[in-house]
Amino acid sequence: MKNKVNKKRKREYDSKQHEKISCLNFLELYNERTGNNIKFKRFGNPDIDKGESDCICDDGLNIEVATAYYDSEEAKNDWGFIDLLKKRIDKDIYEKKYPDNTLCMKNPDQGLYNSINTIIINKSKKEYSYDGKLFLLIYSRPAISDEKDIEDYIKEYRNFTNIKFDEIWLLLSNDQYLIFQLAKLGDNFSTQKGNEIKFERIKK
Repeated sequence: MKNKVNKKRKREYDSKQHEKISCLNFLELYNERTGNNIKFKRFGNPDIDKGESDCICDDGLNIEVATAYYDSEEAKNDWGFIDLLKKRIDKDIYEKKYPDNTLCMKNPDQGLYNSINTIIINKSKKEYSYDGKLFLLIYSRPAISDEKDIEDYIKEYRNFTNIKFDEIWLLLSNDQYLIFQLAKLGDNFSTQKGNEIKFERIKK
């Protein structure tokens, strides 16, 4: 029982550090684009009133951070790899518990698009305590999708109404970090493709 609690706490710590690193990488590119000099100040406090966003920054900027995966299977594999790197599990257990099935996906881009849309819809249902502006930052490190696929998403596959955030941004990490603005407050997007493309896992 104690080991499970310790593992949970370590995962929570890793998650907070991931949020901070995502925020820092985003701010570097955002400041470069806008000419600002906004800096990370602290983590948000979930126990204040309705709960603060994940990252509190200079100039009244509050950033809620999320990560988009192709599906829950990829999310589990990623966190399993972190456990391996930090020596919480050994290689044999990792390979048995987290098989690499990145190539066993049909229409993987659609899985990522669905994940981004779902994050925005779900995060918009939350209430936040903040002064200033509220951004949603979605981080993704897709193994297959690239910059062009994200541009396709922006043109044709967004399917949400932004009722909560002043701005929504995607931070993409492949060979380098890139940022894409997805929406401003009040924007409404629906999928422009007539035929729905379905993502699914293909069994080996």
